[in-house]
Amino acid sequence: MKGKNKSIMIVMALVIVALLGYAGYRFLGPVTLAEGYLYEDDTRMLYTSVTVNNEKVNVELTDSIVETEDSIPVLKTESILLEGTIDGKQLTLKNPATGQDIIGTVQGDELQFDGLLMEGNKGQTSLVATNKSAYESKLTTLTKRINEEAEVKKKAAAEQQAKEKARVDFAKKVEKTGKLEADLIETAKYLDELQFTDEAQFSNDQIAELQRLLEEIRTYSTQPGLSKMEFEVMQGTLGSMKVLVDGMNTMDGSIQDKNKNMQEMIAIMETDMKDLQTIWAEIKASVPDAEKREKAVHAAIKTATDSIAQAKQRQGSVDKSGQAKVKETANGLYQQAVNVVNQTKAKYGF
Repeated sequence: MKGKNKSIMIVMALVIVALLGYAGYRFLGPVTLAEGYLYEDDTRMLYTSVTVNNEKVNVELTDSIVETEDSIPVLKTESILLEGTIDGKQLTLKNPATGQDIIGTVQGDELQFDGLLMEGNKGQTSLVATNKSAYESKLTTLTKRINEEAEVKKKAAAEQQAKEKARVDFAKKVEKTGKLEADLIETAKYLDELQFTDEAQFSNDQIAELQRLLEEIRTYSTQPGLSKMEFEVMQGTLGSMKVLVDGMNTMDGSIQDKNKNMQEMIAIMETDMKDLQTIWAEIKASVPDAEKREKAVHAAIKTATDSIAQAKQRQGSVDKSGQAKVKETANGLYQQAVNVVNQTKAKYGF
């Protein structure tokens, strides 16, 4: 029972205890009131102290109950003050929650209450006369026991959490090795597809075409009696050569972009290989199928290593110096054609 409802149930207990609670044993009519009355079990203690002024009674109930929070026992204490009257063996207190009277009966050294006093207790509940020092001693013992149980539970919970964390971390590492293996193989496949065959063939074709066009211009220039129209054809051919040279400059930019992509892939693969080796060293002693998994790890690393080595060889074949040489050849052919056209123009006065 929690909140107000719980307090109400405790109040009922207080009513009974209030009847008993009183500093020192004294007589009020035919009934003897004790310094206090106590109900106790393994998980709860209810104690009352009572102040009597004529027939007016003030009852303070202290309720200590063991609750569970995240499987850890916690002792919680709440105090409630009630007011009422006493008449012979009967104690009447007012329930602050409902406004109804709470009735208790004193029988010698016991205070009894018929009805629901505490959660789970629907029968008669008895509180036994107990002085405050005895109550405090028992409460100290209960508090110590609950604290010790809590420490044991906390330690067990912490150990269980540590084991669960270790299990989850291990599972994640096993999973990550598999992912790194797959990533290395997949990235190696994409890296292998980044070839410079098309670019090399394009450059060779462009150089061959430039040479052919240069020969056409030379052929026109050696013809006797070159006409104005033929000279214009020479100029048009020179323009075509310029387009080819510009196209090679554009291809050079494409090659550099491909080189950049290859470098990024290589960097990713090198990082993945390092991570895979590190993680595998941490878990291989505990993996059930260690031999099989280790073969897969080594295979992925070898695939990546070979792919990187081959990619670097391809990059070397189209490095800046190689590209510069191709561009230099193309520009040289174009410049030769420009010279032939200029010479022909001067010769014929076009």
